[in-house]
Amino acid sequence: MQYRYNAPHKTVNYLTILMQNHGPDDIDKGALLRRAWLSDFPDEIIQAAAACAALRVYHDGTMIHARGAEADGFYTIADGAVRFTRATADGHASIIAVLGAPNCFGEISLFDGLPRSHDAHAAGQTVLLFHSRTDFKKLLASYPQIYERFLRVLSMRLRATFDMVEEAAVAPLSQRLARRLLELAHIQPSALNADVDAHGRDVPLTQEDLGHLLGKSRQSISKILHGWEQKGLIQTKYGRISIKQPQDLSALAYPEQNRRPAGSSLRERKDDMGTPSIKEAL
Repeated sequence: MQYRYNAPHKTVNYLTILMQNHGPDDIDKGALLRRAWLSDFPDEIIQAAAACAALRVYHDGTMIHARGAEADGFYTIADGAVRFTRATADGHASIIAVLGAPNCFGEISLFDGLPRSHDAHAAGQTVLLFHSRTDFKKLLASYPQIYERFLRVLSMRLRATFDMVEEAAVAPLSQRLARRLLELAHIQPSALNADVDAHGRDVPLTQEDLGHLLGKSRQSISKILHGWEQKGLIQTKYGRISIKQPQDLSALAYPEQNRRPAGSSLRERKDDMGTPSIKEAL
């Protein structure tokens, strides 16, 4: 497929706070990499990767990279979240995915040499660990075992894509919405995020955003959410959704898992791969 080059939006030219070699005190680069794409790798590799990485802080809404831009490097989310979108024919932004820490993105354009295929914006104050294209390729050359990790990640994502296509064709909207909320809140693992938080997090999306994500109207999403809020399953806030009864919502999202532990199939995939899944949007 040929990608038409679009000039990068001016915010790509670093409307960020660049924090090289002295990032926020509470972010340990090595510890982040151990949670992300270098889990179970030797300390030597983790230290080498941490040494050549820079921490960047992006304010809410700041563009990280634009569709059509040349790949500048590879990103690991240290804190906050990143929203991936693509413009629709009528000029609106359609949300493809929203990722939180410790997910990573940006490797596909480094591997295939094609431009970014989506826009990426910070969703809230966001801190990213950045490896330049040159440094990322040096790491691969010095430690070729990293290639195998990315082969497993890409294979898992391809399988997950087939699953999501099937889900979109046969699962009712309420079930699909429940799954996305649990995954975005980090209560359930997913192809986009395998980092599970037992307490969950608020989902930083509006009802219109969720409609774009699922390919449905805001009115359809609002009707389902209103019913769930009346039952106490969720609470809608300004630009966010808080999950109050994750077990009840999980029963709606995964009715077939009454016969096995919730999220078991995805956890088995994670264990087989040996690392949290990562979503490259571009």
